[in-house]
Amino acid sequence: MIRGKRALEAAYEKIQKAVDRTNLVRKVSSVLSVCIIIGLLAVYVAFLYGTFQLANVAVFVQHAKSFEKPKDAVKSMAIGGVVNAILMVMVVLGIMTVYLEPEMSRQSVPTLFMVQNGVGKRFMTPLISVLIILGAVSTAVNMVAAMVQRICHGLEKKTQQTKQEQKKTVTKMQILVALVCCVADFGIAQFGLLTLIQKAYSILAYLAVPVILVPYIVHMVVTRMDTRNERITEEKS
Repeated sequence: MIRGKRALEAAYEKIQKAVDRTNLVRKVSSVLSVCIIIGLLAVYVAFLYGTFQLANVAVFVQHAKSFEKPKDAVKSMAIGGVVNAILMVMVVLGIMTVYLEPEMSRQSVPTLFMVQNGVGKRFMTPLISVLIILGAVSTAVNMVAAMVQRICHGLEKKTQQTKQEQKKTVTKMQILVALVCCVADFGIAQFGLLTLIQKAYSILAYLAVPVILVPYIVHMVVTRMDTRNERITEEKS
């Protein structure tokens, strides 16, 4: 009887350990599943952010004219990626300090709300306001300049002017296109920043996939990252 009782107790302990291990495995699996889902969502959001930035390709092309070789673009993108990542992490960490505030969800400029409720708000509030204005102006100038160049390039007729003369000359068409872009931007801005970020930005990101991303990938494959064109140019020279 005693041996049978001990055998039952031993069997019960083994079963209990097996159940505990099973529960542990289930908990670990649940945590891993949640982490995987969060990771996939983060990758998806990062992909949308990247495709949205592709919509600014006209600005990239405009600034890339200073590159002498395709390799310069690689260096520029690497440095820009690191700087952009550092700035984004700083902003996210700052916003996390105030994300529990009830008013946070209703703020059109979360960064400004973060500064107003943080350390040194008397100094930082006017500073961040100036930086926001400078950022908006610089972005608007670059975007409008890119749109003017893109539209006028297809509308204006070719002239016999030299490149130096073309840079100095501002046509009536360019002025009109710039004015139309500014009026359109002002009208779109009336919808509010949150609406633009939540809806318009995602729409642009989705549109950029078939319009910009896929053609660029095909171009890179065909030209072998532009090395094929570079080799042909060197052979001709």
